[in-house]
Amino acid sequence: MRTQDLVTRLAGNLAPVPRNAVPRTLNRALMAGLAGNTALLVALYGFGSDMPEQLLTSMFWIRLAFPLAIIAAALKLTERLARPGAPSALAWLTAMAPIATMLLVAAGFQAATPPDYRLQLVVGVGWRTTTAWVVLLSLPSLATAMHALKTLAPTRLVAAGAGAGVLAGAQGLLVYSLYCPEMPVSFWSVWHVLAIAVTAGIGAAMAPQYLRW
Repeated sequence: MRTQDLVTRLAGNLAPVPRNAVPRTLNRALMAGLAGNTALLVALYGFGSDMPEQLLTSMFWIRLAFPLAIIAAALKLTERLARPGAPSALAWLTAMAPIATMLLVAAGFQAATPPDYRLQLVVGVGWRTTTAWVVLLSLPSLATAMHALKTLAPTRLVAAGAGAGVLAGAQGLLVYSLYCPEMPVSFWSVWHVLAIAVTAGIGAAMAPQYLRW
């Protein structure tokens, strides 16, 4: 095939890209992922039996604020990574800021806690299963985020997969917060942050194969 014929075919069906196509695509993926996460939570675990009491505590809402802050920042990060050549350094810093803040607050709590009780704050009751549960609940969101990225134009595939993983991990954590009874900040700073890191790693590992053009 001659070059001119190829260019003509490629350019023959061009249409303008709808305004805000990238954020709309990612927002749809976010909503679909949250719906899938919630359905999986209900199917596997149900909601926490002490949820009515938790709703009346300030720590419950602080715990929800953590994944919500990451979701807001990670959504912007993933939007950047879905565009060829868009700068993403500041978006990465913004996405990591809630995690860094959580770690600093947890360090303060640990320093103020008597040494004999510090390990218990970190271990809690469900340390063996919390990370795995959050990762499991994140998988619907990871699937929808990766599918959305595949319809866009990411060129930094590993970074885009990691960004989608951070977004999905935060969504899974948000839904898991409706079930988790653990309240200590030190517990969240270890096992919840670890779950987001694992989900980001899964996204980064999948991306070179799944997202390649």
